[in-house]
Parts: sequence; structure tokens; C-alpha cells
Amino acid sequence: MKMSRLTTMTVAVLMTTSFAFGQNQPPIDSLKTPDSQRMQTLFSGVKKPIKYVGLSVNTEFQYGALAGQFTTMAGMSGMLHLNKKWGIGLAGYGTTNRNFAPTSLNAAKALNLNVSYGGLKLEYTPRPNAAVHVSFPLLIGGGMARVDSVGSRGRYDGRNRREGNERNGRDGHWGNGTGFFVVQPGINLEANVFRFAKIYGGVSYRIVPSTYASDQVSTLPVPSAGQLSGLNLNAGVRVGIFDYNLQRTKRQNNSKRRLFGKRQ
Repeated sequence: MKMSRLTTMTVAVLMTTSFAFGQNQPPIDSLKTPDSQRMQTLFSGVKKPIKYVGLSVNTEFQYGALAGQFTTMAGMSGMLHLNKKWGIGLAGYGTTNRNFAPTSLNAAKALNLNVSYGGLKLEYTPRPNAAVHVSFPLLIGGGMARVDSVGSRGRYDGRNRREGNERNGRDGHWGNGTGFFVVQPGINLEANVFRFAKIYGGVSYRIVPSTYASDQVSTLPVPSAGQLSGLNLNAGVRVGIFDYNLQRTKRQNNSKRRLFGKRQ
């Protein structure tokens, strides 16, 4: 009888202690730091900020306005794609017509204008998986514009060679050069032709806020910032890998580990 009474008292004490401990023990969630007191980052709450990556090469043709007239231009770019929507890379463009002579520089068309520019290229594509979609490219960089006398290029007689070397170190090259800063936003309509190829067409606007003298070697005019700004009609082809799935690669690696682990 005494033994059963002792056992009963022991069980009662243990139950009371356990109940009291359970009441005093704070919940696990309360031990966590409140969200309001945590340091927030740009990727807070995002477990996998980058799921897809890609690389592409782009060939582009432009019909752009320079010094009040349109001329042909060509360019190339290389882009790194993140999550199929964002692109970052480098791009460069230049006039293709060496005989482009706008009348705003000389009414008799006696002066050639040659322009090249490039820099950092950013692009945002809201719906990249759609067969036809829009994208918003933005170029930020700088360039060089040069005005030459018509016919001065390719003349390598002794007089031109000597004067070219003395003036700017370029044989047979006369004219003035000016550098400029450029920002070129645009909008393109793009089509996914194949998984690894896209074509697009669109418009962009070349904004040149100011110019600076770079190579003043003669009395020939220098194009102004307004003459270097202008509208562009764009068309191009883009090839590359646009949707390489990083998570798929991770799952494949995990599957291989499990498979080899079972074999062992």
C-alpha cells in the first residue's frame, strides 16, 4: 500500500512539473528575431534570385539621323541574360557609308561625316517567353565624330603623308574629331524564331547632351551635339542561349549523387 501511494505521488509531482515547465517555456517562434528588427537586403525573402542565365551575340543595322539626314549604320553587341528578362553587355555602332556628306555641314556636300559610338547596354524584356514580345534596350556610353574633306581618305602622296603625320599621326587623314557622351533608349518588337535565335525591329533615339574637342587639326567645322542626336530605325538578329536553367542543373547533380550513392 505504501509503495503504490509513493508511486502515485511521484507521478503526480512529475506531471505537475512538466505542466508548469510547458507553461513557462516560451514558444519557438517567440525566440526568433522579429522581422522589424532584422537587417533587410535587396534579396530578402528570395531564395533563388537568379534561376536562368544566358549569353547572346547580336548583329544590328540602323538607319539613323545624323546632321539632319539619314544614313546607314551597323553594330554588334554581346549580352549576359539574367532570368530571361534582364540583359547587360557591351555594344558598338558606326556609320557604314564613307561618302556620307550631309548638307548641314557643307551645302556643296564637300565634307564627309563619320560617327562611331558604343558603351554599356542594358535591356529589359517583360514577357520573354511569348512568341512575339517587346523589349526596352538602353545604351549608355560615348563616341567619336569626324569631319573630313571629301576625297582626302586614301590619298597617300608625299605631301599628305607628311602633313598627316605632323598633324595627327594618321597618314593622309585631314579633318576634325569631336568626342561625345551618348544615351540611346529604344523599344523593339522581338520574335522568338527558334529557341536559340531571335529577330527584332524597332526604334531608338540617340541623345547627345554635349560634345568635347578631341582632335582639332584644321579649320573644318565640328558637328554639334544637336547634329549628332537623332532618331534610329533598328533591325537585328540575336543568337545564343537565353534560358539555361540553373535549378535543373542542380537537380541533375543531386540525382546523380543519389544514384551513385545507391550503387555503392
